[in-house]
Amino acid sequence: MQGGIMAVVVPRNSPIPCQKSKVFTTAADNQTTVTFPVYEGERLMTKENNLLGEFSLSGLIPAPRGTPELLCTFDLDANGILKVTAQDKTTGRKADVTISNSTRLSAADIERMVQDAEKNAESDKQREAVVQAKQDLESYVYQVENNISDPNVNMKLRRGDREAIETALAEAMELMELNADDAQADDLKAAQSKLKRATTRAFAHVYSQRR
Repeated sequence: MQGGIMAVVVPRNSPIPCQKSKVFTTAADNQTTVTFPVYEGERLMTKENNLLGEFSLSGLIPAPRGTPELLCTFDLDANGILKVTAQDKTTGRKADVTISNSTRLSAADIERMVQDAEKNAESDKQREAVVQAKQDLESYVYQVENNISDPNVNMKLRRGDREAIETALAEAMELMELNADDAQADDLKAAQSKLKRATTRAFAHVYSQRR
């Protein structure tokens, strides 16, 4: 559900009882707690779907973002009762939530949501492209910032190269602050390309000095 996009674990019309699993991870460095909201619906963005409940898994070992593996399992029984469990693969720590039928959408609500999803398919596709481009850019910015924060690397950057990277980083961060409705996927991709050109040129010089 990174970026507010639905991460589908149990597709609509799955036979019951059923059990489905998906691995999630952290979104920030040294994160020790992850909250798992559980949604039901057909739209791309979580905010446009039905929140069934949520729970938190705590006690994670601090690590760089994207490192922990958190196995999330959905158990849906024959009575429509859903139990969602998250387990940290490293520590074995678990947390869960049980959701009864009373909080689930009615058949009419589901049909209405399916129709809404079909009607908004094109706009949802565009928003998904923006969110994906923003995530890609955010990941690359994170990588570049980690690299230039290394004193052994930073001191070897030429002044002009460092300024080019800092300018490209500032432009990228400004774009990432825009919400999904205001940002454009092409602009985000262009910002990443500009940052990549600046860093490639700068680090090519740094690495040539090591030979």
